[in-house]
Amino acid sequence: MAATIGSKDFSETYSLSPCYAKLLQRLERHVTIEHLVIEIAGRKYPWTRVVDPDRLLEQALMSGIDGSVEHDPFWAATWRAAIGLEKFLQKRNDLSGTKVLELGGGSGRAGIAAAILGADVTITDASRMALMICRFNARSLGRKICVRLLDWADPNNFLGRFPIILGSDIVYNPSLYPILEPCLRRRLADGGVVWLSEPQRHTGDRFEKWIRTAGWSCESSFMDLEDDERPIRIFECRLP
Repeated sequence: MAATIGSKDFSETYSLSPCYAKLLQRLERHVTIEHLVIEIAGRKYPWTRVVDPDRLLEQALMSGIDGSVEHDPFWAATWRAAIGLEKFLQKRNDLSGTKVLELGGGSGRAGIAAAILGADVTITDASRMALMICRFNARSLGRKICVRLLDWADPNNFLGRFPIILGSDIVYNPSLYPILEPCLRRRLADGGVVWLSEPQRHTGDRFEKWIRTAGWSCESSFMDLEDDERPIRIFECRLP
C-alpha cells in the first residue's frame, strides 16, 4: 500500500540538494505530481509520480501531437508490467556490480529496483519529461543509476554493451519491433540476456513469434501480482 506525502512534509522529510530542488520546480511547472512512499525491491522508497496520467493523454490528443515517442504521454503511468519485472528481478541472483540497461524506462520503476538489488543501471527513454521524473526518483541511488535519452533507431548512441537489458511494456506496438530488435542487438553483450515484461496482450503473443523469426531464442515465465488480473509475462530473449 502506497502512502501519500504532502509537499510540505516531503520537503521536510527528504531534504533536496539545490540541483534536485530546481528539478522538482521544473517538474511542477509541467505536470501535477504527488509524493508517496512505496515498496520497491523490498525497500520503502520515496516516489514521485504524475497525479493524472490520463489527463496527459487527453491533452496530447487535444493538442494534436505528432505521435512521436518524445511526446508520448504513456510514460507517466506505472504499468503493471514494470511491477512484474521488479518482482521477477527480486527472484534472480544477486545483481551486484552487473551493468544493466533499461529501455523505455518511464518513471524508472524497474531500473530503480535493479539498482537497489545491486546493479549499475542505465535507464533510457525517448521522452525528456520521463527522464526528468526518473532522474528525480533515482536521486538517492547516486552513481548506481545513469539516466540517458535514447532513440532506439539511432545507431550512433555510444552507450556500450550490457549483459542485461530490461524493458517493461515496450512490445505493445508491432510496428516498433523492427526498430527495437536491432537496438537490442547493438546493446546486448555477448552471452547476455534480455528480459521484457508485458501483461499478456495479444501483441505479446505476436512479439514472441516475431523475435524467434529474427534469430533469437525466447522463453516465457509468469509473475502473479495477486491483484485478480492476469499474471505478467516475462520474455527471456537470447542470441545464439
